[in-house]
Amino acid sequence: MSDDSPPRAKFWDIEGWGLRWKVTAVLAVPVTVAMVLGGLRVQGELSNAVHFTEAADQIVVVPDIVALEASMGTVTSGYASGTLTKEDRADAESLMNDVSEQARNPELDPAVASSINQTVSDGRALLNLMDSPGVATDLLAERQRAFAADFIREVDDIVRPIEDSEVVDKGYELTNAWQAQRRLFEQAMGLVIVKDAYAGPDGREKARTGDIPTSAVVAAAGAESSLLDVLDRYYPKGDERLQALRNNINDRNALIDQGLADAARGGVLPILQLRSSLIASRDVYQELTSAAAKDIAATVQIRAAETRSAALRDTAIVLGTLLAALVLALLVSRSLIGPIRRLRYGALKAARRDLPDAIEQIKASDDPRALSFEPVAVHSSEEIGQLARAVDDIHGQALKLAGEQAQLRLQINDMFETLARRSKSLVDQQLGLIENLEFEEKDPKRLESLFRLDHLAARMRRNGENLLILAGTRVRRSQAAPIPLGDVLRAAISEVEDYQRVQMGATPEGALSGTVVTDVVHLLAELVDNSLRASPPDTVVTFSFARAVDGGVLLEIADRGIGIPADDMRAVNERLASGGEVGPETARHMGLFVVSRLAKRHGLTVRLRSTFDTARNPGVTVSIHIPNALIVSQAARQDTGPQRKIPASPVRTAIPAPAAPAPRKDEPQLPATRNGLPTRTPSTAPPAPSPASAVTTASGTSLPRRQPGASGIAAGAGSAAAPAAQSQDTVNVRGSGAMPKLPVRRPQATTPDAAPVPAPSQPQHAPQAPRSENRAEARTAEQPAPPSSNGDDQAPVRHRYRTNSAKTASFFQSRIDPPPAEAAPRPGGGTPIFSDMVSDWLTDPTGAEGAPGVWHSAGDAGWSAAERISETPVEVDPEIGLPKRRPGDRLVPGTVEGAHNTGTLRRVRDPETIRANLSRHQQGVRNGRATRLAERNSIEGDR
Repeated sequence: MSDDSPPRAKFWDIEGWGLRWKVTAVLAVPVTVAMVLGGLRVQGELSNAVHFTEAADQIVVVPDIVALEASMGTVTSGYASGTLTKEDRADAESLMNDVSEQARNPELDPAVASSINQTVSDGRALLNLMDSPGVATDLLAERQRAFAADFIREVDDIVRPIEDSEVVDKGYELTNAWQAQRRLFEQAMGLVIVKDAYAGPDGREKARTGDIPTSAVVAAAGAESSLLDVLDRYYPKGDERLQALRNNINDRNALIDQGLADAARGGVLPILQLRSSLIASRDVYQELTSAAAKDIAATVQIRAAETRSAALRDTAIVLGTLLAALVLALLVSRSLIGPIRRLRYGALKAARRDLPDAIEQIKASDDPRALSFEPVAVHSSEEIGQLARAVDDIHGQALKLAGEQAQLRLQINDMFETLARRSKSLVDQQLGLIENLEFEEKDPKRLESLFRLDHLAARMRRNGENLLILAGTRVRRSQAAPIPLGDVLRAAISEVEDYQRVQMGATPEGALSGTVVTDVVHLLAELVDNSLRASPPDTVVTFSFARAVDGGVLLEIADRGIGIPADDMRAVNERLASGGEVGPETARHMGLFVVSRLAKRHGLTVRLRSTFDTARNPGVTVSIHIPNALIVSQAARQDTGPQRKIPASPVRTAIPAPAAPAPRKDEPQLPATRNGLPTRTPSTAPPAPSPASAVTTASGTSLPRRQPGASGIAAGAGSAAAPAAQSQDTVNVRGSGAMPKLPVRRPQATTPDAAPVPAPSQPQHAPQAPRSENRAEARTAEQPAPPSSNGDDQAPVRHRYRTNSAKTASFFQSRIDPPPAEAAPRPGGGTPIFSDMVSDWLTDPTGAEGAPGVWHSAGDAGWSAAERISETPVEVDPEIGLPKRRPGDRLVPGTVEGAHNTGTLRRVRDPETIRANLSRHQQGVRNGRATRLAERNSIEGDR
């Protein structure tokens, strides 16, 4: 057990946060989202209230505009027909002054106010034109129509922005009534045409023959009647005002017919009566339009009051809901944090104090079952309570196991050794299979497919990062060390498929801050990928660099594609400058969105321009400006002061493997490309095992270089004299020297430094070592053992734990004692421990199940001596409070020998022979599985 505190976690490492901070973060996210959504809802309601209030202030000018347009129509038609009065002109001038005053309303849109003032000026110009003698009637009519059209457009600009169904209906009602009112002016101008035709020299003759043009009057009256039919939808059935308007239309038609008939007999047209009918209709229309405008204003004011009330109501609801959510979150967090803290305290107490004290008591007590422990102070039945009971169960089981440690000491050591060797064997087999799959692929098409799958996986990974960014969300970055700009660019190039087409010259000095490296690599990869896909496959994409005025770096990525139209490029640059606004085009242009979002996040500037101005394929050049704040000088990256030496990585031993041909000294190097990235080539044959060598460090990096065969086990005695071919582990890196060099793992790099056992291609009969006995036979020792297969007479071999009982007791000693000195490497010969373990693997343990529970051996005397030694009190160091340990102080005297020794030497199993048999067996199993897998793949491919 170690009392050392764990290293202090980084602030950005979420896994290292305390429980209180994690719960706070979990609760803060939904509360923040609720506050944002509630605030947006309240802000929307307040915005609608302000909008309706402003619309209510603007709608006031609409009735005066409608009245002014009608008055100007009366003045124009009266001037044309010769029935204009001073009162009509005075009314028009008064309304112009009122409209001009309303246009000064600060709540009115400046553009609408300016347009209204211009229309009023046109109306004054029209009045001045009437003062000039000999003005044509057609000119007056055209100027009046333009005057009315301008006012209609301005009223529509005022009413249209109001998004309310009732206001929209009232706006349609106002527009239709106004259009019907304008038909009165058209009828008046038609009567002027009739009057002029009748006043001519042959007017009476035309009246008698019916050649006087009355089509304009009839058409205008028909249009008015149609608009009245439309207005029926907005008024009750049989409305008196609409009925009066229809009656006036019929009366005017009757007066015209009667007047033409009288004119044929020498009478006079009833112009004054027609004018009175038109003025009466105008007054009715003014009443309708004024009522519609007032209804619009009233509706807008009602909506403004409703939206203000809704905003206040929503604000109260949001605040109340957030307050309730915070209270509930506080209660839940306390109910969660309290039991967890008690559980943590109980678990740490049991691990650091209770359990070690109980073990010490067990060692000094004769009855370990009398010990008890205090359970964790969590008594609920939910998951935390269940976890507390599990901790109690673990505590109890630990005490129970500690009570049996005296009887199971040797068995536990053997079990640990066996499990460790089996696990090591499985790991070595797994490494061999992985290396075969990785380095023994010789089909170029399959290797190319593997490369394509690799690039496809990189694109899929990048696409995932993109969707995040789309949600607003930020990915955690743990890289803090500055990275050279050349490495950043090469990392971006390595993420695209056609990286061979990318050309990169000398990179500028400096490094990029480690906190932004991942995002900058992502941004550059998106831009390079887009350039490669938008340009012909036989062209290249180039990188260029320059120092910016502010001390930053300007990167440019240029291609020779078909280019982008100027308008589209302007729109793309605007979207890049906006910082990634989510819209309907985001899914279609995900790369553009990601680039703009990453650029905005780190203060980068990204712009597009044409590579060539006059070429057929102008191409596109992307400029990326990295500010000076993100650039770190090379000097800042150099380490200063004393440096800690990095220890060599632990070597890994491997089982003997079949021999492989040694590599030639003129082994071809990896081909280089112009972008500085290595190209992987399929291995033709695994290299031969090399002798163990020291772990070296690759130049350019702080990573240890793995030498082939450095992790092998010691060679056997019989193979110590056989020389092994030595191979060099080289690293080929293309590109500039700024690129860090990484170690290259060679095939069969884990081959042990041992004499390989050749595996015959065909089954052959080979002599096998004597079959190992089981433990029951080894313990009896009643029968004399036959001589060894190698014919050498050797002394009986004892288990190393049985020759040194201090090793068996070391497992249960205090863990804070200094570690023993490192053992010297074992000689080349095999060990009886391996032979004993192999016997356990190859024998059936069912034969020992029927053995009685109590047995006696020649070692009982030794155990009695050990028990007497264990009762000796242990001397404690008063300074540190820990027992003093003396090597060999608790060794059991004597040896464990068989009760009946006949004087005949025991048969010792040859570990080299057993190892060779196991190696041949393992190689045969591998070959069989590989052949079966190849046949299965062939059958599936035929299907």
